[in-house]
Amino acid sequence: MALLQLSSTRSHYAAARCSRCHRPLTDPDSIRRGMGPECSGRGSGSSERDLCNRDQFSDEFDGTIRFEKALVLKRRPGERSDKGSVVTNVPHLVVHHSPDGYEFGYAGSGPADLALNACQLYLNMTGYEGRQTKCYDGKCWGLAWKLHQEFKIHFIASAPQTTGRIIPFAEIDAWFKTHITSETLEQYAIQKEEE
Repeated sequence: MALLQLSSTRSHYAAARCSRCHRPLTDPDSIRRGMGPECSGRGSGSSERDLCNRDQFSDEFDGTIRFEKALVLKRRPGERSDKGSVVTNVPHLVVHHSPDGYEFGYAGSGPADLALNACQLYLNMTGYEGRQTKCYDGKCWGLAWKLHQEFKIHFIASAPQTTGRIIPFAEIDAWFKTHITSETLEQYAIQKEEE
């Protein structure tokens, strides 16, 4: 798998990362579990600390196909809407546009949150570190914020609304490689204070 090389000083994709959200793990128990406390539901229980497991979302998480293989956008027939509920392998890392969950097949708030979280997840996987932006609930990378609307139009809004699609990771990786330039990396880098 080819991930965007963001910095030569960063180590390669480390094994000590959460298997769900790909944030770095430092706690020995979390490393053994392969998942951080927020994603495993062992966080403080507050909505700020347990974004991945909140049950108020109208979508469902399906981790059977890992994001590193493909982006899953599909529907499960159900009572939540006439279209059925969204099933995806992108965890809720932040919430900004749509507090009730993800959607796809059009360019609205549900697709925008799905795109924002997919961009955040991708950057987490690469070990990216840069400036953060405050969201309605949580913080995302400023670079994820910059890219998410274009990502939404390219991948999320264009997916068939009733059937969805599975997008190979190679397509996603190639898209990021063309959209993340040295200029954007510099623009969203952490500003170091002058000595």
